[in-house]
Amino acid sequence: MEFKEMAVSDVKQVVNFFYELAYYLKDETGDVYFDFDLSKETGLEKKLRASIGKADIITFVARENDRVIAFISGEVRNCFLPISVVEKVGYICGAFVLPEYRNKGIMRKLENMLLKYFKSQGLSYIELNVMTNNLHGKRSWESMGYTSFREQMRKKI
Repeated sequence: MEFKEMAVSDVKQVVNFFYELAYYLKDETGDVYFDFDLSKETGLEKKLRASIGKADIITFVARENDRVIAFISGEVRNCFLPISVVEKVGYICGAFVLPEYRNKGIMRKLENMLLKYFKSQGLSYIELNVMTNNLHGKRSWESMGYTSFREQMRKKI
């Protein structure tokens, strides 16, 4: 198994994983927020291609037998609280492991690579969002040391 920074040749597979993640969240949560139209141009592929080599966003992949089996994508963002002494944080934008490769430490290895990248950017915190009803995701992130520190709420109008 190979762990590395995403290359241009990996982009299409990573885009497909983002979609698989969205399908999973739709099934797991039953949330209409995840009703989506794959025929719409999202710009995701373009954004991922453009991110290669940029200093503030990075994607790591795990590959086996010439195919991507997992990814984690992160970027440097402004802290959500403008008056905080913490100006920038690392933010995990997405992460996915093919089901047959789960519970083998792959995400932990990818997260560790991202952690080192964020540290090299001078950051002290990593943040992410996880859906309230995504119990598998919550357990996975908690097992890597993440804890809830704020909640996001919404109201349908």
